[in-house]
Order: sequence, then C-alpha cells, then structure tokens
Amino acid sequence: MSDLEQAVELAGAAERDISALRGMGDATVFADEIFGFHVQQAAEKLFRAWLASQGETYPLSHDLAALSDMLSTGGADVARFNGLVDYTRYAVRLRYAGAQGD
Repeated sequence: MSDLEQAVELAGAAERDISALRGMGDATVFADEIFGFHVQQAAEKLFRAWLASQGETYPLSHDLAALSDMLSTGGADVARFNGLVDYTRYAVRLRYAGAQGD
C-alpha cells in the first residue's frame, strides 16, 4: 500500500470516529471515557494519516504527543492541535480499566 493510500485509509477511519463523536452529545448517555476514547482515536488516526501523507513511518503508539512531535520535527505546524495530546489518557489502557483507572 502506498503512503497516500495508507493516509486515505487512516483518514477514513478517523472520519468514522468523528461521526461517532457527533452522536455523543448527551453526557448522560456517553461516559467521558467513551467520548475521550473516540477523540483520542480520531486524533491518532489523523496524525498517522498526516505522517503517512508525508512518507513518514510512524510508530504503533497511542501517544498523541509523540505523534505530534514527529509531525513538528518534520516541519508541520501542529500548534493548533496541542490540546489533543491530553486525550492520550483515554487510549486503550483507560478504556478497558473504566472510569476508575487501573
């Protein structure tokens, strides 16, 4: 799969997470960790798509700061996405540990 094809595939997966987020406006139905997980997943996939579109190899990591740093090191202006790195805590570990943490 080419870098561009991979970027398009990842962007499509991120769009599905974003679509789910649009339906999660009722906090009485969707717990913070469920909403946060989908934000984290969408950001992770979009950062990976961005890296792939630049021909970069990205790590298989849920760490949004690490992915953002890779983009920044490559010259991308990621400043407007800095707030997303806080959602790293909602990655897989917290999702399966529940609201109490592990």
